[in-house]
Amino acid sequence: MDSGLVRRIHRCPRGGCRRKMFIIRQQKILERYRFRCPKCRASKSIRKGSFFEQSRLTVPQLLFVTFCWAAKLPAKSASVMTNVCGNSVCRWYRHLREKCGSALLRFGDCPFGGPDTVVQIDEKVVAKKRKHAGEPTYDDQWIFGLYDTAMKRGHLQLISDRSEDTLIPILQKYVKPGSTVFSDPFPSYGHLQDCGYRHFVVNHSGFVDSTTGTCNNAIDKYWLRAKRNIRYHWLSRRDQLPLRINEFLWRDTLPSQSYVEVFHEMLSLLAIN
Repeated sequence: MDSGLVRRIHRCPRGGCRRKMFIIRQQKILERYRFRCPKCRASKSIRKGSFFEQSRLTVPQLLFVTFCWAAKLPAKSASVMTNVCGNSVCRWYRHLREKCGSALLRFGDCPFGGPDTVVQIDEKVVAKKRKHAGEPTYDDQWIFGLYDTAMKRGHLQLISDRSEDTLIPILQKYVKPGSTVFSDPFPSYGHLQDCGYRHFVVNHSGFVDSTTGTCNNAIDKYWLRAKRNIRYHWLSRRDQLPLRINEFLWRDTLPSQSYVEVFHEMLSLLAIN
C-alpha cells in the first residue's frame, strides 16, 4: 500500500451499501488478507484493481520474480530461485518489458544534439538472416543507433532497410538541426549537409581523424553495451526483439543501474495511478 501497488480504500460492491471496507486477516486464502464490509460482510480481494490481479502467483512470488528481472537473471535461473514455473516467469518478464515500452512513450522523444554538440550515428545487424527447414525464414534485421556524446545518451530503433528515406527522417526526429553528425561513408548519409547538419565522415571503425577529430568510438561502445544487454537473455523468437530494446532504453534512462534501484523504479511503473 505504501508503494501504491494495492489500493488503500475499497467501497462495498453492493449497490445499497457502498460503505468503506476494512482489511481483515484470513488464513485460508492465498494473500491471507481481504477487504470486508463492516455492515453487510461482503468481501473483496486486496488484488482487485492492481497488477497482482492478472496473475495466480502469490504476491511474494511476483515481487521476487520482478527483482530477478531487475537483476538481469535469465528466466531459467529466476525459475529455479523463485520456485515458479518457467513459462510463468517468461510471461511476467514480457509484461515487465511492455511496461518499459509504455514508460518510454510517456517520456516522449528526447531531442539529441544542438550547436557544438556531436552526435554519432551508425546502423548494425542485430539479428542475422536465418533459413532452416521447418522454421520461419527471416532476413537480416537492422537497427539504427545514435549517440549524443555530451548527454551520454543514445537511441536505438529497428529499421526495415538502410535507405536514405528510412534513416534521414529518424535522424531529423531525434537530432536537432545544427548538430555535428559523425558517421561512416554510407551513401544514405550523403545529404546530411542539406538537412541542416554539420556532417563529418570517418572511414574506419576505431579510427580518429587527427585533423577533424572525427570518430565513431562512442556509438561503437554504445552499440556493444546494447548488444550485450539485448542478447543477455537468449532470443528464441525474433518478435521479442522490440521488447528487449525497450528494456535496454528504459534502463539507460535511469540515474542508477543498481539492481535495487531498478527494482523500485519498476514498482513505481506497476503502481496504481
